[in-house]
Amino acid sequence: MNQEWLMKNVLKHQSTVPVTPNDGRDYLSLEEAQAIVDETVDYLGEHGSSTEYTYVNGHRKRLAHSLSMIPIAEGENDSCLDIGCYGYMLLWAKKHLGYSRVVGIEWHPDKNEPILERTLKLNDYSLNIESYNFDISESDWSIDQQFDTILFFEVLEHINHDPMGVMERLHQRLKLNGTLVMSVPNAISYKTLNEFLVGMPPWTYWFYQPDLSHEPRHCFEYTPLVFKSLIQSSGLSENAFRTIYAYSDPAQQVGTIEIAQAIGYTEQELGETMIINATKSNKEISLRYPDVIYSPNGYYKNIYPLLEPKLLAVQDQFRLKTESTIVESLDTEPDNLLTCELQLQRIEQLQRENSTLKQLNIDAKNEQDKSALELHNSERDNHTLRQQLSALNDDMNQMLFNYDCLLQNEDQHKHTKQEADDALAASMIEAKDCRNWAESLVKENADLNGKVDELLFACDCYLQQVNDPSRCVRVVREQRFRNALQTTKSIARKTPILRTALRPVYRNTKKFIKRHVARP
Repeated sequence: MNQEWLMKNVLKHQSTVPVTPNDGRDYLSLEEAQAIVDETVDYLGEHGSSTEYTYVNGHRKRLAHSLSMIPIAEGENDSCLDIGCYGYMLLWAKKHLGYSRVVGIEWHPDKNEPILERTLKLNDYSLNIESYNFDISESDWSIDQQFDTILFFEVLEHINHDPMGVMERLHQRLKLNGTLVMSVPNAISYKTLNEFLVGMPPWTYWFYQPDLSHEPRHCFEYTPLVFKSLIQSSGLSENAFRTIYAYSDPAQQVGTIEIAQAIGYTEQELGETMIINATKSNKEISLRYPDVIYSPNGYYKNIYPLLEPKLLAVQDQFRLKTESTIVESLDTEPDNLLTCELQLQRIEQLQRENSTLKQLNIDAKNEQDKSALELHNSERDNHTLRQQLSALNDDMNQMLFNYDCLLQNEDQHKHTKQEADDALAASMIEAKDCRNWAESLVKENADLNGKVDELLFACDCYLQQVNDPSRCVRVVREQRFRNALQTTKSIARKTPILRTALRPVYRNTKKFIKRHVARP
């Protein structure tokens, strides 16, 4: 399939696809589907969990429209696969649409079981369903059977890797001439236009939400043209296409709808949710990578030139509508030419006044700019003076600090000198006391040494007397003479004259001691 031909075909048939399927199969009416959803809401409000009740009740309009787009089973063995099977859609398909086999796919990454079982209850009716647990964005699916009908509601916008790859694997699980019923948010709904008009990002879910466990973030949001291109690229043929106000009412969005209608949109095109019913008409997908999703270069080269005439047509329509409004206002009194002339004169007068006001605004702006310049210069001078004053304050503070440090140093010097004098006097007293103590200690030590020598001498004498009495007598004599000589010698050393006079006596005495005292 050619990229350019694909978009041409979508544009050609976008207004011819019916809102309700006309493929010859039976469907529930919207009223019947709404009654089934309301019955479930009432039951869950009384017997179900708060999470299930909140979900079904909050999406009741979308669920009713989706249920009315699912074909009733034609055979006894018809099967139905629900991708993203949270909720009661499989129970409704089994109980109200007659599918004999219903299977689901829902990924729970926190669980390791390949197939999860879940029981759904509605009044006296109970259904056990099998739900395959795997990520559909992966290339390998753990389910290989083909189904007569596949349901794919509000899931594709969350796929973060290769959405067309998911559609290819879905195509392989759908029987030839089988039906796909699918829904995604509408990226150009009234809500998007509201956000655009107030300057916010034109996305359905653009708020930052770090915890995505309750509402995973949308990775890509589809417009009707992109959604239809995706369906036809997948080898499917449209049977019905519907845009619904799932969470609001057109009466509450009159102003925004009027703005959209002024550029060519209809009220029905501005709903928040798109639902499509399509039949598998080809055994293989037609186009693996459509430019409207995968290739910016291909889009601006092949697709946008086909869309640009639509843009120009919308602009022309807006101009024509504006001009027709002016003409209608002038044609309210076609016979009253005077009124028209007065209106023209009034318009010219208003234009002159407007020109005068513009000139006054220009003059006022010039004066304002001049005043702003003077104010700027004054502020600059004030800033300079403030800087100089700040510098003077810093210098004064530095001088005061230096003077304070000088005074503190002088006081500290005086205090230190006084302490030094006191310490010197104390040290002198301590040195004197230490010197006296040392002299007394030396004297005591000399006395102690003398006593020790006498004691040793007495011990030696005693031992000599015991062992050799005669030698003991000689030693005692020699010791006495030696003490006498030592005393004489010390006296002689102190007196030079006496030392000279006693030197011969000393020599003779020494000889005498050697001759007589040393004898036995």
